[in-house]
Amino acid sequence: MLKKPVPAPSASWSARAWPDAILPLPLDAQFRPLDERRLGQIAAGQLPSCRAVFVAPAASDLNPDLVPQILRAMADRPDIAIFYGDDAVVDGEGQVRSVHCKPAFNPALLMADDYVGFPLLIRASALASLSPEFGRRHGSAAWFRLLLDAISAGLGIDRIPHTLIASPQERPKATRAARAYALDRWFQDAGAPLRTAPGLTPDTLEIRRTLDTRPTVTLVVPTAQTRPRGEDGRVVETAKPHVINFLDSLSRSTYPADRIRVLIGDDRADDTIYRGRSDRFTVTRLLTTRPEGAPFNYAAKMNTLWRAAETDLVILMNDDLVVRRPGWIEALLTFALDRGVGGVGGRLLFPSGRIQHAGMFGGIFDVCAHPWYNRDAAEPTYGDWALAQRDCSSVTGALFATRKAVLEAVNGFDEAFALDFNDVDVCLKMRQLGYRIVYTPFAEMAHHESASRQASFAPGAQISRFLRRWHDVLTEDPAYSPQLRTDTDVVAPRADATRWIAERLSERAT
Repeated sequence: MLKKPVPAPSASWSARAWPDAILPLPLDAQFRPLDERRLGQIAAGQLPSCRAVFVAPAASDLNPDLVPQILRAMADRPDIAIFYGDDAVVDGEGQVRSVHCKPAFNPALLMADDYVGFPLLIRASALASLSPEFGRRHGSAAWFRLLLDAISAGLGIDRIPHTLIASPQERPKATRAARAYALDRWFQDAGAPLRTAPGLTPDTLEIRRTLDTRPTVTLVVPTAQTRPRGEDGRVVETAKPHVINFLDSLSRSTYPADRIRVLIGDDRADDTIYRGRSDRFTVTRLLTTRPEGAPFNYAAKMNTLWRAAETDLVILMNDDLVVRRPGWIEALLTFALDRGVGGVGGRLLFPSGRIQHAGMFGGIFDVCAHPWYNRDAAEPTYGDWALAQRDCSSVTGALFATRKAVLEAVNGFDEAFALDFNDVDVCLKMRQLGYRIVYTPFAEMAHHESASRQASFAPGAQISRFLRRWHDVLTEDPAYSPQLRTDTDVVAPRADATRWIAERLSERAT
């Protein structure tokens, strides 16, 4: 039987002056090494000078400065066992079709969409202990499974925020089916009550928690019994108050009603709007009236309410939300029940169907902003991030699942941020304690933003306080990328992210 010819790597592989410490490992179209014997030699200790292996599709062109960049990363971060870099996709003419600027290690996004892909730089010691399995079991997901095993082994994984390869393959990574198989086996091996399901796009996955017993959860809802406004901006007095629309919409939820408690913090003593209701879930109303002329302080009100909840699991919510996805509570609890997670936010759409919240990024406009704000929810977003579960540095407090124990650990909301920034501030405080913040699009609500109060700009003193505390953190948001633009809320790569590719194309043309 004639063997199929082994494809040769692109010329840029041989153009590199590879030091003995770095072993180049080009891959074929199925992501198998062109020379698989090298892996065995590393495992057997037969390449003592090798310190790391650079792994990428053989057809890829390599950044001319690749070797100095990866050597610098290895020297600067001895705690990291596996590095990954940004990659670009080019067409047959060498023109850039897309560039994938990757966040720092992001477990939720990895499981949803293997954003890591290639290239990989793996220290030889880690590769020898993990050894990717090729063949039918994991197929194209062998390297993806290696990343999962690295997580289990407690090995450090992080990015090199530079475009290291230009590939003619569309997002070189494992197929969704192969990733689902690898993830489900990994969950099973770890005894984790998680499983995969198809995501909201053809290439993404949803991670779901198996809940044998549904824990009781308290929905914490502040209200002033405000009503919707018409197109002229005036309150429609004949319309139902927002809090009643919210309570009515809860019947769409698939979570058992006897496991839902609703704690309403009401600024108005009049309870007329609640009379005659026969909800299947428990509703408790707590008066939160304030003295005449006293300013409204959302942070203080929420601190009072979550501390009054009788369950550890709480979902902090605005009263102007309406349920869109029946499994929203289950989606939030998939991550909120993880002891390593501090808080979970959902996807909020305006009643018009435009995006209000899909996670937040620091650094945009030099502060913290909602990406894709007021864009049509049907429009594609960068990396499908609006439709994929992922770790964020912060999410909105309008829909925020957490635990009282975590809120106690950060002393709740900072009441100096009366209206704005209190949600971002509490998320960043949780992250300082090592907790993750997660966004899930499977907890989706319609949101009449600012319906409970008049829209206004935050006082200058609050802006100044917030930036003094968090400016340095926001400018280097690990959930974002330094190769992404910060002058727009439409996430997109910077022009210089692929400069070397344009320069190479120009050189070839001359």
